[in-house]
Amino acid sequence: MTRPELNDEVSKAENFYSFPVYEFNLPAGHSCPYARACKIKVDRISGKFEMGFTEFRCYASSAERFPAVRESRWINFEAVKRGEKIQIPDDATHIRIHGSGDFFSQEYFDQWLKVCRDNPRVIFWAFTKSLSFWIKRISEIPNNLTLQASKGGSLDHLIPVYQLKFAQVFTDKALMLKSGLPLDYDDTLAMSGSQSFALLDNFKYSKKDQKIVK
Repeated sequence: MTRPELNDEVSKAENFYSFPVYEFNLPAGHSCPYARACKIKVDRISGKFEMGFTEFRCYASSAERFPAVRESRWINFEAVKRGEKIQIPDDATHIRIHGSGDFFSQEYFDQWLKVCRDNPRVIFWAFTKSLSFWIKRISEIPNNLTLQASKGGSLDHLIPVYQLKFAQVFTDKALMLKSGLPLDYDDTLAMSGSQSFALLDNFKYSKKDQKIVK
């Protein structure tokens, strides 16, 4: 049986982090049931972008212009929808769940909770707009999994109600500074803790620019 795996070929994020981090990715938009502000879908076959975003463009979708990237994400998507077991590499110490995509069902969210519990020495984190799945299990989140609500979804109203840690994308640096939220340009704040934080639009500000934001 073919199983979705995090592996060096498709899921090791070597250009963003200063240490080994694995990612498990799904097709942008297609696996994001509660996305709104950033939603984009890319056709699996043609690679044509369906622009549906209202505020900023999903950065993860840009990689899907490459057929191999699209196909690897769709293979993962189809496999987990069939209920196939998620495997992680033996050498993994840090895993970002979804550099692209989101939790698309309660069953799938629960599967990741099990993966985290089964691998207590691995640090997991995820950004999600699927807040209803999180809230339903809010007292069952493993200590080695850090979740942050990704603002810009149809369930944003639940963030203050449940006092969820959140991440907010800004397209304007001045507005970000005015918000008072600390800027996270390398996932340091996303990996752990309860501090909400800001992100700058990657299509407007490069990572180099973000490092020197004042």
